[in-house]
Amino acid sequence: MHLQESGEMYLETVYVLSKNGVVRSLDVAEYMGFSKPSVSRAVGLLKEGGYLKVGDDGSLILTD
Repeated sequence: MHLQESGEMYLETVYVLSKNGVVRSLDVAEYMGFSKPSVSRAVGLLKEGGYLKVGDDGSLILTD
C-alpha cells in the first residue's frame, strides 16, 4: 500500500499523542480537528496497510 500524505499525518499524530499514553481514535480526531468517522476510515485503511494495530481496548498501536 502506498501511503498518502494524509496517512502520514495520521501516523505522526498517533506517534506524538502516544508519548503521553494510550491513543484512541477520538484523541486523534480531537487533536487534528477531524470528525470521528473520518478518523475511523483512515484508521481502517492504515490497519489494512499494516501501519497500525488496534488493541482490545481500542488503543491505536504503531507497527514497526
